[in-house]
Amino acid sequence: MRTNLQLLILLVLLLFSGVAGARQEPKRLKLGYSIAITAITPQKMTYAKSVGIDYIEVSMNPLVGKNREFKLNDAQLLARAKQAKKAADDAGIKVWSVHMPYAKDIDLSLLKEEERLQAVALHQKVLTYCKILQPEIVLFHPSYYLGLNERDMRIKQLVKSVATLNMIVKQIGSAMVVENMLGFELLADAKRERPLCRTVEETRQIMDMLPADVYSAIDMNHIKHPENLILAMGKRLRSVHIADGTGKQENHYFPCSGQGQNNWVAILKALDQVGYSGPFMYESAYKDVKDMKPCYDSLYQNLLQSDKIDSILIAKNFPLLLQMEKKGTAEKALLKNKQLQQILTAQRERVHQAINSCKTVSCYAEAVKWNQKEVNEIGNELIRLKINGLERDTAVLRKSWNKCAMGINRIFDVYISSKAPRYPKIDSISFKRGDTLFLAQVQQLLNHKITGEKRLPFFELPLRTAIDILKLNGRDEAARYEPLNSGLNAAPFLKVGHTDWKAFKYSMILVPGLGPEVPGMALDPNGAKRCEAAVLRYKQGLAPFIVVSGGQVHPFRTPFNEAVEMKKYLVEKLGIPEDVVFIEPHARHTTTNIRNASRMIFRFGMPADKPVLIVTDTSQSKYIVERMGKTAMRDLGYLPYKNLAAQSPEDTVFYPIIQSQEPDPFDPLDP
Repeated sequence: MRTNLQLLILLVLLLFSGVAGARQEPKRLKLGYSIAITAITPQKMTYAKSVGIDYIEVSMNPLVGKNREFKLNDAQLLARAKQAKKAADDAGIKVWSVHMPYAKDIDLSLLKEEERLQAVALHQKVLTYCKILQPEIVLFHPSYYLGLNERDMRIKQLVKSVATLNMIVKQIGSAMVVENMLGFELLADAKRERPLCRTVEETRQIMDMLPADVYSAIDMNHIKHPENLILAMGKRLRSVHIADGTGKQENHYFPCSGQGQNNWVAILKALDQVGYSGPFMYESAYKDVKDMKPCYDSLYQNLLQSDKIDSILIAKNFPLLLQMEKKGTAEKALLKNKQLQQILTAQRERVHQAINSCKTVSCYAEAVKWNQKEVNEIGNELIRLKINGLERDTAVLRKSWNKCAMGINRIFDVYISSKAPRYPKIDSISFKRGDTLFLAQVQQLLNHKITGEKRLPFFELPLRTAIDILKLNGRDEAARYEPLNSGLNAAPFLKVGHTDWKAFKYSMILVPGLGPEVPGMALDPNGAKRCEAAVLRYKQGLAPFIVVSGGQVHPFRTPFNEAVEMKKYLVEKLGIPEDVVFIEPHARHTTTNIRNASRMIFRFGMPADKPVLIVTDTSQSKYIVERMGKTAMRDLGYLPYKNLAAQSPEDTVFYPIIQSQEPDPFDPLDP
């Protein structure tokens, strides 16, 4: 029979082996770009299709003057619309949207009723030509600039105009959308206020006043942190304008130009979260339409990499929560549970209050943490629910949950509040106390987390915040070089299944790393000597593999990885075949050198009944034999080995144990 511990370890192994596919991959979007109706030609459409464009947005602005006069007669307008439609159709490009004209006097919120009706009439005429283009979407600006203190009346005028135009838009088979506008400050100058829909709050207020079948369009250039507006609009978002900017000016930078301040990973995540399925519609400066697809591909790959990092960090630190997060019985049960949802609601309210009142990062940390009462109540509820797919043994389940909760709280303590980790010299927060930029970043992160979808599993808010806090600190070491059977380990991993283990005394030769204390030094000279000692044992035929172990440890936040640098030395300098040397690139201490090597044995299918040979210098060997056990019990709560014994001043042997698979979320850099 399996022990409770083995059941927990089995869960960890299953989750970790499938971590890359634990969350559904974000949907790829089709591409489109905005083009003036007067610029559409068969040649341009054919070229656009050939470089990956599937949709266009047709701007009608060139057809109308600022004084509400049409620049072409009716016959010319009709011909222009038909020519544009034919050019797009022949190239296989669909008209996704029509961008309606806008100017000071072409404003749906004009205060003088006669002028407002004239603006509405102009839009009605344009819509007759929109019918020819057959767009999915018709996009309107809510207003132009406003006079001082006109806002409330302007909103009322807009609501009337939208009610009229929406009926016509629906008659031509399209959906009406209203775009957010630039408005980081209320005043544009001494005499004017910025347009309507300038903030998340105002856009939400106005959209709530409009018919439910009028939707939102979001211009990523018009607002700082557009991801917050995306989440606020949710399912009501129907179209987007893609451009980078600062939120302060009409920059319309190309997203991959290196200009602007948008966080495109956050934007794409938000679009995926709300289920946006329209095109990625460029409305930006660009040199060539052919640059649009490579740009999107790059942004999408960055999103996938970010999701991969998140999934790995969750799988390694909090496998129980990853299991709960998967679509299926567990997720449904957690979403339906009133008590768990009440705890999440209370936590969201604490965070909301903190955003409005906190002056320190520690205040934010306390708001997002679970308190002990909540931890106990959640544990009781998880046990009571008896969810399929979760551990049935109540003691194991409670222990696993408590470790998750306390581990997440610990991340907030260390990486927001600057409390000391186990090893402050190497594992501390990356920001100085009192850093005002960090304070603003934490506030923004939390604001993002509580905006949008509210019906989530009870743990999502603190879990995702904790993962983002680790990344904000640059402390995603645990996700680097994963999965460990690829990359620098691909060749030796392939060799494992063809190894004649009977021919070797040991399963591996383990070489613990030695981090240099000198900034800029890649490999400590004494670390190189340990490698040289291991080569002597390898050439004696004692083991088929050398495992070099050590992460990015010394000095603080070093760019050099001990295991990677040791493998380079072994292969490039000492001539050891590349398929002989495994890297274990995460260990930060001698205890975890041994624990992580044991994990590799079980995960890679190496024989666990063969001993491991540790080769190092005499000082570390003495520590391993005489004092490391006490450190392991303090840090891990168990000894990550059995039958540890010295063979010589530089050689020690041990056997791996299955308990080494148990995660340690109190050390999130190498759990």
